[in-house]
Amino acid sequence: MNARPFIIISTRLPPQLCGIGAYSWLLHRHWPGETSHVGFLVVEGAAESAAALNHSAIAEFNAKAANLSRALESADGADVLLHYAGRAYHRYGCPIWLPAVLAKWKAKYPAGRLLIFFHELPGKFPIASRHYWIDLCNRRIIRKLARLADVIVTNTSDHVTKIMKISGRADVHLAPVGSNILAPDNLSQQRVRTEFVIFGLPFSRWQTLQMFDAEIRSWQRDGRLTKLHLVGPRDEKFDLRSEELIAAWPDPHVVIRHGILPSLEVSKLLAGVQFALTNATFKNWSKSGPLMAYASHGCAIVGRLHAASTPLCFTISPDEVATISEADLGGRTQSLKEWYDQNADWNIIARKISDLLPAKVQEEAMT
Repeated sequence: MNARPFIIISTRLPPQLCGIGAYSWLLHRHWPGETSHVGFLVVEGAAESAAALNHSAIAEFNAKAANLSRALESADGADVLLHYAGRAYHRYGCPIWLPAVLAKWKAKYPAGRLLIFFHELPGKFPIASRHYWIDLCNRRIIRKLARLADVIVTNTSDHVTKIMKISGRADVHLAPVGSNILAPDNLSQQRVRTEFVIFGLPFSRWQTLQMFDAEIRSWQRDGRLTKLHLVGPRDEKFDLRSEELIAAWPDPHVVIRHGILPSLEVSKLLAGVQFALTNATFKNWSKSGPLMAYASHGCAIVGRLHAASTPLCFTISPDEVATISEADLGGRTQSLKEWYDQNADWNIIARKISDLLPAKVQEEAMT
């Protein structure tokens, strides 16, 4: 008996830049068992992704209800994994057509299972804000989707609480993101204590520079920061804001602007610097790709999120950069990497999510 088809609905897969698409592909790459029966339905870029990823079973539906409905019809009673974020399927974040398409498919093929991974959730805006009505619409869509799902997964504890409130369901599961920069098996122990890195998208890099502006000035004056590596895609608007901050530092020349680097080069850089700056918060740290990249590479993560709970207890507060001992520094980075390997490694994440599928599905997938 062949394994039933497994369809993954997502945004844009690599090599196109999209966090949800990258997550979708890496989760598939590490999915346990045979995956030859896995197909993707993406918003756009199917041909480019199929060629780059050497995976022919990628089709696009252009975020149109009729196209997705036809594709699901041809998949028959498949298991479906939907990676959901409102803006992924509608420019304003309200794909009101999506629940109806999935409901129709489930009604026709009751043997199919629907697993939904909620990557983003609506914010809270005052009623006078134009975003209020958009997010109200998105909440209703999420409520409808949650009622259809056999399994619900999301990536932060805050999201778990919100989905429970929106949907009325208690069976919402948590799975963190993994690093999209794979670390080598043997990390170098030779790190430069005065080298720092900020890795991520332009807006996030600017936010991080803002957050640590005063500390960076102080670290420079005290000789504790001699290089700051900025890694990630460029953007005229936010790069200009970043440059305005950098220009006012005691020595702006400490900054090395790498732009986009191949994953292997990013990995080498992360393996050599000591400190990594993050703007992650208590609410969103478990969905921060850069933070997970730092953790997997044994960087000392500096942020405003130190807490008694694991793994945040292994991060470093800004005022500790100047005082933390080598022994304490090594202990925290080692503990953080061990936590990552045990909880956020892609094999761990994929196994955790696959184990949430009903037993009948797992048995068929093994045959």
